[in-house]
Amino acid sequence: MKKLHAKGFTLTEVVLAIGVVGVLVVVFMAMFIPARKTVAAALTIREADRIVSTLSTELSKLRNTERAEASARQSSSSKYISSFDKAFYWMKNTAKPETTILIYSYRADLGKPVRKDGTPSPYLEGDGSVPGKNTIVFTGCCLASNKERYEDFQALTSPVFAVRMTQLVVQRSKTAGYMYKLANEPGVIYNPYSSGKEIAEPSQYVYSSERSSGINLPWGAEVLYQAEFFQLPHSEPERLKGMRWSQLKDPVFSRNMAFRR
Repeated sequence: MKKLHAKGFTLTEVVLAIGVVGVLVVVFMAMFIPARKTVAAALTIREADRIVSTLSTELSKLRNTERAEASARQSSSSKYISSFDKAFYWMKNTAKPETTILIYSYRADLGKPVRKDGTPSPYLEGDGSVPGKNTIVFTGCCLASNKERYEDFQALTSPVFAVRMTQLVVQRSKTAGYMYKLANEPGVIYNPYSSGKEIAEPSQYVYSSERSSGINLPWGAEVLYQAEFFQLPHSEPERLKGMRWSQLKDPVFSRNMAFRR
């Protein structure tokens, strides 16, 4: 009776097989990791653009609850006669985290009427959300002190971002001419050509015919600023009370922006 001998792989063949597999894994990782980083970067840029667009849009509109009376000749800190005035006061609110602008996405309820300010109510029913049917994801933008919007933070679908706005003012230079630099404090608005001359309310931010070195320097049509966006470590606006900007560490990203009359 013949004995059957199972033929196996030699040590050399096993080592070669492992080597081939190792090379394939290295090649795959070399191709996959950069591709993954590219996708992540693209998503980050897209998300940043959405956040910036939300801020710009909010500062350019007046909601029903924000409009001053038709007879009003001047805006207050909460009722505005123009979107420029709203942006002016909202920028001043970014001096401190507890009063700053918050941007976030939340699940909105399509089955409820919109609120007085025109924004959709949050979906707070727990299970049963059907995107596109009874809910949508809506990007909200409000002041951290606006308690009427606090329900939104119970239906979040993304992190919450806080905005710090710092004016870009003109710096005179003998060699480089006129350059823009950041003001010393966030939320403070100056005459951009008169260092240290703070503007208290938007009606004072008007055109001027002042001249310097023979150059006409009109201003008053727009406010240039740097917007920095900080991701909050929590989702409760109440926890911003008493907080300093330094406690939120570094911004996730920043953009140079403007609002105009």
